[in-house]
Amino acid sequence: MAWGEAHIGGFWGSEIKKAGFDSVVIKGKASSPVYLYIHDGVVEIRDASRLWGLDTFSTDEVIKKETGESDLKVAAIGPAGENLVKLATVCSDIQPYGPRVGGRTGMGAVMGSKNLKAIAVRGTGKIRLKDSSRLVSVLSRLLPLIMSWPTAQILAAYGTAGEVEEFYEYGDMPIKNFTLGEFEGYKNLTGQSFREKKIVVDVYGCWACPVKCWKVVELDGFRSRAPEYETIASLGTLLMIDDPHYLARANYLCTKYGIDTISMGVIIAWAMESFEKGLINTSDTGGIMLKWGDRETVLKLIEMIAMRRGIGNVLAEGCREASKIIGRGTEDLCIHVKGVETPMHDPRAFKDMGLQYATSNRVQTIFTARSLE
Repeated sequence: MAWGEAHIGGFWGSEIKKAGFDSVVIKGKASSPVYLYIHDGVVEIRDASRLWGLDTFSTDEVIKKETGESDLKVAAIGPAGENLVKLATVCSDIQPYGPRVGGRTGMGAVMGSKNLKAIAVRGTGKIRLKDSSRLVSVLSRLLPLIMSWPTAQILAAYGTAGEVEEFYEYGDMPIKNFTLGEFEGYKNLTGQSFREKKIVVDVYGCWACPVKCWKVVELDGFRSRAPEYETIASLGTLLMIDDPHYLARANYLCTKYGIDTISMGVIIAWAMESFEKGLINTSDTGGIMLKWGDRETVLKLIEMIAMRRGIGNVLAEGCREASKIIGRGTEDLCIHVKGVETPMHDPRAFKDMGLQYATSNRVQTIFTARSLE
C-alpha cells in the first residue's frame, strides 16, 4: 500500500487560490457523474452525465460553454479515468495552452472511482501579500540569477526535450525496455530536432515562471503539449522508435484519453519484450504482432488500453498486475516496484538516484534493476 502523488503545475493551482481556497479535499463517491464548479468562494456540484465518455479536450470545451467562463481552469479526466485504467491521469489547463498533466500513480482512476469528471475553477480575487515590496525586491534579484543558469536557458529554448542529448550521454536514457545502452535514433528526438522540424508551434510558462519550458504542438485542431523528456524516452527510445511526428501523435492521444505516458511506454515495452521472447503470442494479443519500432501498433495500443478493449483490458491494470495475469515468466521483464512503472532515468547512470528510488517514502516510481543484455 502506498499513497499516490502527481504534480501538475500550470495555472489551476493559482486559480483555486484566487477563488478563495487553499486546497480541495474530495471524500466519498457521487451516485452519478458530476463535476465541481468552484468560483469566488462558491462550490457547486453539477451533473456531468453528458460529459461522461468525452475526452479531456471536449470536456474542457463543454464545461466552458456551459458556465460561460472562457477563462475557466479545468482539471479533468478522460475515458481512461472513467474506465479505472490504473495509469489514468488528471489534465488541467487543457486549452488553449496544451494540457498540464498529473501523470503518475493513477490519479485519474481515483477521480473516476468517485464519478468525478472534472474540477473547474474561476477566481477573480487577489492574493494578499504581507510585504509586497520585499517580495518584489527578492524576485528582482532571483529572476536574473535563475535565467543565468545554463539548464534554465536550455529549458527556455527547447523544454525538457532539450536535455535528451545530455541524458543519453550520461547513460541515463532507457532503451529497449532497459536492455540496451545505445540507440542512434535518439538524435531525431531532441528539442533541437523538434525546433528544426517546426513541430513546436507555441511556448508558455506555468504561473509566474520566467523559464517558459512549456512547448505546444497542434494536432487535429487542438493544441497539445509537445513531448517532454519522459515521454520521448518512454514512447520513443524505450520502444526503439525515433520518429518525432509519431511521438507528438502518441503524446497527444495519451493526453486526449487522459493516460500516463511514462507507464504507457513501460507497459508496452514489457509486452514487446515478452512477445519477442515468446512469452506472449498472438492468441494473447488478439492477433496483434508486438514488434520493436512499430509506431502504428503503439498508437493502437494507447486507445485499446484507455478504452479497455482486447489485450488493452489486461495492460490497463499496469505492468505488475498484467504480468501476474499472464504469468509464464513475464513478471521478470516488468520494470516496477510496488506496482508503479519506473520513470525514465536509469539508476545505473546515477547510483544515488537508485538509492532514492529504493528508499524514499514519497517517490513511488521505483526501479527494479536488471543487467544489460
